[in-house]
Amino acid sequence: MSSFDKFLNPAFCANNINSPCPNKTSKANNACSRCYLVVYCSRECQKEHWPAHKEDCNNALAKDTWKPDWHTEDRDPNFSQTDPSEPNSNTGKMSWWGGMPALDLLKLDGNEGQDASSKMRILLTSSHDIRNIVETVARLPDTYSGQCEITMNGVSFGVFAQNIVLVLTAFHFPPEEAAPIMIHLWYSALIPASVLTALQAKLLPLIEKVCAEAALKRPKRFFKWIWKKNKSLLQLELLRDEWERLRYTLRFPGRFPASEATRIRQEVMLADKRIDALHRALHAQPRYWRLSTMKFRRDGILLPFGCSRKEFDTPNPMLFSASRSWPMSDSADPRSSWDIRETYVNAEKDVLGIDITLALNIPLLKPKIENPKAMILVLFVCDIEEMSSFDTMDQDIARVAKYLPEPETTDYNDADQMRRRRSSSFVCNVSKLFDLYKKTHGFDKISEKYGLKMRGNNTIVAHWPMRPEKNAPQEVFDILEGSGATGFERYVEWEWA
Repeated sequence: MSSFDKFLNPAFCANNINSPCPNKTSKANNACSRCYLVVYCSRECQKEHWPAHKEDCNNALAKDTWKPDWHTEDRDPNFSQTDPSEPNSNTGKMSWWGGMPALDLLKLDGNEGQDASSKMRILLTSSHDIRNIVETVARLPDTYSGQCEITMNGVSFGVFAQNIVLVLTAFHFPPEEAAPIMIHLWYSALIPASVLTALQAKLLPLIEKVCAEAALKRPKRFFKWIWKKNKSLLQLELLRDEWERLRYTLRFPGRFPASEATRIRQEVMLADKRIDALHRALHAQPRYWRLSTMKFRRDGILLPFGCSRKEFDTPNPMLFSASRSWPMSDSADPRSSWDIRETYVNAEKDVLGIDITLALNIPLLKPKIENPKAMILVLFVCDIEEMSSFDTMDQDIARVAKYLPEPETTDYNDADQMRRRRSSSFVCNVSKLFDLYKKTHGFDKISEKYGLKMRGNNTIVAHWPMRPEKNAPQEVFDILEGSGATGFERYVEWEWA
């Protein structure tokens, strides 16, 4: 059994506050029938834990009647107020985890199939985390015996350093050890000390060796290193000073206490000035999701709700090393990165725009004669929303009303009125808006200019993956609304004409 098995298969019994569950088992089948947040290995443990659990189970946030503070205090919410003199805890921060569920970027069964090349190539530009790589590799058919070459760059060194260490972990640790190490390096603000010790014992010497070699090649600005294992190859090319920064990251955190890391993180995740924005997000979530959201905002540890956090006592060097500050915005949420029910390029006009996006990526696309299935996958996040107007708002609100509670008042700042306005985007006519967007930005000319066309039927991901289908069940709508999506997210697959 791996020394990290207890982190991969933790003791789920929630009766662990003062000591481990006396039964010392990871099996726990008795869920709290009211909240389903916690499970127990026996009725005895459930009864013993009730005095502690009832604070969560009876929490006001979990009630259907809960409303945000601005609603109960009858005031304007401060997320709609803009005062440049007020400090913003999110300034300069972003989510390292992205905002869309992970994708299998090949889907060989539905694309190349038996005609798949012996060497598949994927390019991820301006990528966040490695969720799409993990999903793609995990979904490769067992019958595929060729090579899969994946190339990615990063949006910032912090994100890229985390990706590097995650991939090195997968490369150099046995799977049963790599899995729990990767999960917590990826998502948890605090990690077990044993995880950091293992990283420093196995990965730090590898990086130090590269740094020593790079120091001998001073004229070279970039330095490349290759690791080989069985039939796999990992190639990494960084600036020389970035290799040093990577070494520093793995040496961290030194004397940086977990209590200080938690305080710094909570200054962002639980900022007083952002309470109304937090409450708006909570109000859109299923009621017991809210408690899970708040627990993760407080401790930042990715574990089932009732599992012990006792051994998570060390600041995650991937998240705190750069400046001993919390690098992500308060809206960053691991649930946005994986499907609850990417070669992917973000083409928002305020980043690059679709014309430049295609111009930069077309030279990297395989010729049609080599791979007729070759394509560029583009994600539009905000642009389609900007095509919307208030013309159909009343109709859209009427359509979405069946999924939402009846507002108490007609006041503009009534929390349920506001929720209806925001959620109306899930049922509005997005096809009409996308047609308007295409016309506004000259998609027909772009297609002709680059010799590309939009696929009529996507083969990798649905056009509008974050929208409920017509007459979707309440549970589906609740998940999509609670995810923070808007329903305007649009994928386009471009292929050779």
